[in-house]
Order: sequence, then C-alpha cells, then structure tokens
Amino acid sequence: MSLLTALARFSNFELENLLLRPFSYEDLDSFYHMVSSEENIPFLFPPLSTKTEAEELFVASFLREPLGTWAIVQKVNHELIGAIRFEKIVEGKMQAELGYFLNKNYWGQGIMTQVVQNLVYLSFYHLELQELVIVTHLENKASQRVAQKAGFRRFRQYKGSDRYTHQVRDYLSFRLARKEYHLEEDLLE
Repeated sequence: MSLLTALARFSNFELENLLLRPFSYEDLDSFYHMVSSEENIPFLFPPLSTKTEAEELFVASFLREPLGTWAIVQKVNHELIGAIRFEKIVEGKMQAELGYFLNKNYWGQGIMTQVVQNLVYLSFYHLELQELVIVTHLENKASQRVAQKAGFRRFRQYKGSDRYTHQVRDYLSFRLARKEYHLEEDLLE
C-alpha cells in the first residue's frame, strides 16, 4: 500500500475525547478566530488581521492538500480547537515532520501530547514511516515538552530563516525513529 493510500485510510480517526478529521470550509470561522489572535499562534506567523487573509491561508494550506492534515475537533461540541499535519514528507526516507497548533484555551491540558502520541503510533504502525521530526522555536518550551512527552529526543539546535517573517531564528529539532519507539499500549484501536 502506498503512503498516500494509507493516509487516505486514516483521514479520520477518533481519540477518547477528540476527532481528527480533514478540514472543511465550515471550519473557517473557528480557524480565523485562532489565527487572528497572536496569543494562539505566537510561533507560527503574525496574526492575520482580516478574514480574507485567513481564508486564503486556510484554503491554500489546509484544504488544498488534505492528506496528512487533520483538524483537531472536540467530540462533545465538534468545535475546531487546533491542527496537526505533516509539514514535510520525504518518501524516499519514509520520514515526516510534524507541525501543530492549538487554541490557547486548551493549552496545558495534555491535548496536543495525546494527539502527537497517537499520530506517532499511526505513523509507525499504519503508515510505515521510519522517522518523525518536530522543529520548534528555541523559546517554544511548551512545544518542546509535547515532543519530549511523546518520546522525541532533542537532535540539534540551529539557526534558520523563519518562513513567514524571514528573520533568522534559533530552532530545536527533535526526532523519533521507528526502531527506538516502544509502544506500551495500543492507542488507535
């Protein structure tokens, strides 16, 4: 089975209190609410000031290529609270980089750690990826804790150009290889 076919099979999956599913155009208002607040996205890009800007980004980045991109939605009320996706997939190496964000109202509750742990399981056991990478801004301690709680190890610190502001920033890279991953219990059953 190809990686794209495997991603299609898992375009929707359910966790205890969350749904991970493809984005739909109906998510635009919730998306705009998140990306128009600097508090929600301090390490992603400058907040978007208009709904038109948010719509353009939303369509181009989250609707255009839905495989490997999931809306994080609360089961109870179907509210969009975040996103997780493969930023880069290197099929030759069976490697992918994870990127994610969460509405600040849900920070500190373990939600993103739960989502990342389940996506790690999915990646290694169902998508047959061999390595996952998470890149964080040096000052993004919360994202670094998520990576570490999900089993990733710090790989390197480096300087790079921010893709949105084009300013030179310090980054930390975390990695987790399939051969180092030890599953204690089935997550996506």
